Amino acid sequence: MYQTEISHFSLFSPFRVAKKHSVPNNLDLISRSFDDALLCRLKTLTPPSISLSWLSKAVDFLALAQSEARVLISNLKVAALDDSLAWYLDDSVKLLDLCNSVSADIERFRQRRLLLTFVLHLLGDGNQSPEKLRRASKALSDFERCASDLGKRSNADVLVRDMATGLRNVPRGKASRVGKLVRRTVHAVGLVTVFVAGVVVATIHGSPEMVRVGVPAEFSWAESLNELESEMSAELKRRFGGEKDKKQKGLLEELEDVGTRVREVCEVIDDVAGVAVEEEEKKRLNDVVKALERATGSFSDGLERLSNGVNEMFNGVLCNRNHMLEKVRERERERGVGPKAINKT
Repeated sequence: MYQTEISHFSLFSPFRVAKKHSVPNNLDLISRSFDDALLCRLKTLTPPSISLSWLSKAVDFLALAQSEARVLISNLKVAALDDSLAWYLDDSVKLLDLCNSVSADIERFRQRRLLLTFVLHLLGDGNQSPEKLRRASKALSDFERCASDLGKRSNADVLVRDMATGLRNVPRGKASRVGKLVRRTVHAVGLVTVFVAGVVVATIHGSPEMVRVGVPAEFSWAESLNELESEMSAELKRRFGGEKDKKQKGLLEELEDVGTRVREVCEVIDDVAGVAVEEEEKKRLNDVVKALERATGSFSDGLERLSNGVNEMFNGVLCNRNHMLEKVRERERERGVGPKAINKT
């Protein structure tokens, strides 16, 4: 998990009196290229699934959108940071907090994985003594008991809802051609951010409800994202909305597979507890342990890929913030503001 002290800077209007830059004559092409890139990458997320693999792809998609937005804005050589970039800086603080919150959830999954690793260590050598069986059974019970945290409201959910509400405050009104493109790009990134963040938080916490965004038709990728959002919402309700025992539902596809294998191992341990283990029962136990090992491997791979994606997202957003704040400092220096005032940001 990454920890950082985040710089805040909210007063940008004094820097609008800046030296002029030439306005690119291909702004429409730049805008279409950005939209086309989003549309192309959205297609890689279809069909959606409640899995670590899909969540990793969604986070990668958002990280790329954030990166391309920064490149686009940099290439425009914006003369001053306008209200839309100020809005992005404020919103990005929530996204950084969200990354830390999701990283904490991933760490809790890792703690559960340690229990599985311990069980595989006890039973994986084929020499299962009564004491090993007892300790493995206790560890598996602890693993299933951890599922009781499913569906609890979290700080991450509050952050996503705050970001969704913030979309209503995206700057509007008169702006230059470059300013309108910057505003549109920032708005697009905000919409994509709320969609991905809403899906990740709902899926990790096993919630049947996700924060909906609804992309306006002015974006060429609106229909694709809105359809994907509806499909994902329906899948969340199908998986988490019933009265079925939460321990039986699992959280994600990989974790649900692990849960199935855990119950199989528990059943065999219960069958052989307190009796001499026959060769047939030993083979049966070895088979279910191997199945648990494979499921744990898939779960672990997906978890680490998601963790890496969240870390890259954190670093990317931090890079965007630092880039924009440096522009503010450049404006400060041009206006003759001393280093002491600059460092206060």
